[in-house]
Amino acid sequence: MDAVSTIKQHQSLRNFTGEPIKHEQLTAIEDAIIQTSSTCFLQWVTTIKIRDKAKLALIAELSGHQEHIANCDTFYMFCLDVTKLEHLTGLRPPYGLRFLIGGLNDCSAACQNALTAAESLGLGGCFIGGYKAGISEVSQLLKLPKGVVPLIGLCLGVPNEQYREAQKPRLPRSWLIMDEEFSNPWDKEGASAEFASYDQEFQRYYSSRKYNQHDATWSRSSLAYLSGTLKPAAAIIAYLKDQGFDFF
Repeated sequence: MDAVSTIKQHQSLRNFTGEPIKHEQLTAIEDAIIQTSSTCFLQWVTTIKIRDKAKLALIAELSGHQEHIANCDTFYMFCLDVTKLEHLTGLRPPYGLRFLIGGLNDCSAACQNALTAAESLGLGGCFIGGYKAGISEVSQLLKLPKGVVPLIGLCLGVPNEQYREAQKPRLPRSWLIMDEEFSNPWDKEGASAEFASYDQEFQRYYSSRKYNQHDATWSRSSLAYLSGTLKPAAAIIAYLKDQGFDFF
């Protein structure tokens, strides 16, 4: 399948058959990771591949009991890593904010490339960020030294196709893609009606799913997430400072 078709058919998949991913498939995915663009070509992404079931079970627990992590075949942790640059340049902490921003950009791009490559090979998976509630424990599990921060995870496996659903509807194109400059979509004539139509489409999607049905609009589900599940950032800030990123 070509890249555009693969991307347009994307959906997060969390149910796997248990069949192992083939070695050549993992090699192709890792080639895609390696060839990802890098900010100023500093190549500060280090990716850790995790297949050990005990480690996967612990990461799943630390991520809020996300069983699809424990049940996946392969988990990739994308880390900002300044230790290579330290060795070459004598760089020492505290590391500046630009390092974290560059690392976030590069890790996100590498993770997306990996998932797109996996989907093109008939595999499935989803991004993982919930482990940040236990980021110190994950760091210890992966033996991450100072100067290395786990920024985004990806679980992959052979998808159980009976759990594949229709794609989640996205906001209208004009709300997501703008020409030349920012234009607040709420200021458009008919914006409220356009958004209400989207909310209804989203609600129909969730109510018609084969599994995990909800009576939820996008606006209600977003408000519930933002008001009820975001945890204070103090622990993550403390962790980043401990890893050498002390710019808060």
